[in-house]
Amino acid sequence: MIELTFAQKESIGFQYVLEALQPCSPYGQEFVRNITPMGPKDKAELQRQFFNIQRVLEQESTCRTDMDRLLRGLMTMKQVRAEAKKCMETTLNEIELFEIKRFLLKSFEIHPHWRQIQSILQLNGIEILDTTEALDILDPEKNRVATFFIGDSWSPALLSIRQEKRHLEELLRQTLDTAQRDSLITRRIAVVTQEEKEESRIRSELSFALRPHIDKILHNMDAIADLDLTIEKAHLAQRWGGILPTLTENHLEMDSMVNPRIQDLLHQRNRSFTPISIALQQGATVITGANMGGKSVALKTLALNILLIQCGFFPFAKTAAAPLFDSMHILSEDLENVDRGLSSFGGEIVRFNQVAAQLKEGISLLLLDEFARGTNPDEGAAIVQAVTEYLNTQNAIAVLTTHYDNVASLANAHYQVIGLKGLDVQALEQELRHLDRQACIERIGQHMNYG
Repeated sequence: MIELTFAQKESIGFQYVLEALQPCSPYGQEFVRNITPMGPKDKAELQRQFFNIQRVLEQESTCRTDMDRLLRGLMTMKQVRAEAKKCMETTLNEIELFEIKRFLLKSFEIHPHWRQIQSILQLNGIEILDTTEALDILDPEKNRVATFFIGDSWSPALLSIRQEKRHLEELLRQTLDTAQRDSLITRRIAVVTQEEKEESRIRSELSFALRPHIDKILHNMDAIADLDLTIEKAHLAQRWGGILPTLTENHLEMDSMVNPRIQDLLHQRNRSFTPISIALQQGATVITGANMGGKSVALKTLALNILLIQCGFFPFAKTAAAPLFDSMHILSEDLENVDRGLSSFGGEIVRFNQVAAQLKEGISLLLLDEFARGTNPDEGAAIVQAVTEYLNTQNAIAVLTTHYDNVASLANAHYQVIGLKGLDVQALEQELRHLDRQACIERIGQHMNYG
């Protein structure tokens, strides 16, 4: 299971991506709120979603007019899933029947555009069904107007009752005698009760008549959500350079990954994000480099793009190949457990033991950012060396960032941030001589090579 905390999702930029999604319909918005990572057993479903995103990217421009009209229709839809489910069990009131009718009317309006779009896109596993029969139940005169009222024509008995009610109301307007008025009011109350009973009977009949169509209605809600979210995922891929990923067994390779959250923050400061390329195999990979050199950013960017893949998004990279992980864990400095009275270091060790117990279950992705930094250097180095050797024996792709010595030589692979390598240090000193601390940090950042 991939069970990252909200804080971790926010830190790696996943929440930023979710907030960038702008589904048109309440059903698409509902799906966004319920997005969860999938695993190896869901490979077919992920491939279906990837196929559909790619089809939208390739063919959306050829059905632009129908797509715009369909999306405008989705914007005016309301959430009536609860009303539809309620209809299966009990009688709907007049407002609920109106809401169901309005959904059916919107479905009726977008259906021709959907057929045209689908003839071009040929999306897999998405089908908006024709629910005209259900609409006709609530709109027997086929006026196709977004109103609902149980009119006189719904039954001869209702017509007769309302005629009598109108007659009594006219007599009430003309009668001044108190005794006669009291009698008329009593008669009107009885007629209104009959009217309410007849309206209730009609609403019960309408609800019963709708029940065979509820499965179709619920299906369409899910299909609309799927389509809405697929289109939005394609738009995000266009915005940030998403690519169709290749699903592998145990090899991970990303070329020029970006992290939209960090990229946009840097853009606001007139700086650019250095794309990250990395290839990983089973076992431990160590990333070393100077402080502020981008090691943590590399981990966050990798975590984000793997999580995107397993949630059915295109990763933001030029090419992407990765396995579907059974579990994913991020261990970083935010793991201090105050409730247990543990230090930050103690919290890391407890958490690592918990993670280690899960590494036997399928293939895992494990990201450790400056693990054991909270203890003294000699102990920290020994612990990270031992952890690296241990992870080389596990069915996991593990990436560790560290500043400790003699760790990289124990890993299966070693990456080093280029940093200030090759820079004229004396010239840099001259640049920094008259700058304050913050300006020095900014200037060093400008010279830093984050590759």
